Amino acid sequence: MEKIIVTNDNRPSNFVVFGLVFEDRQIFKETIRCVLGDELNDKTYAVSEKEDKMGAPIYNRIRFDVYAEDAKIYSLDMQNGYVGEMIRNRLVYYSCRAIGGQNVKDFEYDKLKNCVVTFIFEKHSYKSKRFMTNVYMAYDDDGKMAKYSDLLNIVEVNLGRYKRTADNIELNILCEFLRIQNSEHLEEFYTNHGEREFGKMLYDKYMKIAFDKERIERVANMQLSKLKSQAKYLSENEIKFFWEEGKEEGVKEGVKKGEKKGEQKAEKKAHAEKVNMVKNLIRIGLTNSQISEATDFTMSEEYIETLRADKKTAKKIKTPPDSDG
Repeated sequence: MEKIIVTNDNRPSNFVVFGLVFEDRQIFKETIRCVLGDELNDKTYAVSEKEDKMGAPIYNRIRFDVYAEDAKIYSLDMQNGYVGEMIRNRLVYYSCRAIGGQNVKDFEYDKLKNCVVTFIFEKHSYKSKRFMTNVYMAYDDDGKMAKYSDLLNIVEVNLGRYKRTADNIELNILCEFLRIQNSEHLEEFYTNHGEREFGKMLYDKYMKIAFDKERIERVANMQLSKLKSQAKYLSENEIKFFWEEGKEEGVKEGVKKGEKKGEQKAEKKAHAEKVNMVKNLIRIGLTNSQISEATDFTMSEEYIETLRADKKTAKKIKTPPDSDG
């Protein structure tokens, strides 16, 4: 076994190391399976340092440590602090942002993906006495609690409350990996789990990351969230090159390429969605004035009239200046 000195800056629960280890597709899949019981698609791509900006200046930027989309949206966040009461508000806020970051076409809210936001606490969450807590939306049904919706789901994993279990070996492996704080803990982990498939995956990936001190420092200082948020516009080979190899020039090139593709695609998609919405509002009988107001006046009454008449020569009208100057 190769030797490495485990420090506060390279331990598995360090947020940079955590992201670099758990964005590995197979590790992320196995983590979701052993924590939530969900089986992810083989093509699911996990990305670390995922930024959510919501596309409007009133929303602040937030960052998911590791983020993936499949039939559901999943995120993993490693928490070394924030044990006060405010953490609960933060968990709910992150969940709502994961939901609100999805596009809804033509009022098709039934097509929203359920969001599962998982926070792993190095010790434990606020007043939590349980190892794992599952939070969901519920309502009072004549004195009995009933589930309201599966759209929002929060999972707390409290490593400080962890006890070995006989019926979920992979969960034991995950927790004992994240509880590694020094070199002795790492050696013990390898001895106990290094021969098991999940244990070997975690150990091998961690050693590769931990030995690359320069990469850890570079990632900690880079604005990765910007490139990560553009990753879905890059091909699998481009992603592998930019991330696995960690080429700084490649990263810069990837940002520019991803931004250009993303902006073009997003603008075209947003306009098409707005046109469809206008047509739906026309069908239900709203006036041109009402529809223009519904689009925040980004579409004029004249333009809406051309859609009403189904003219193909219509041009998009820019938002007029505020009347109050």
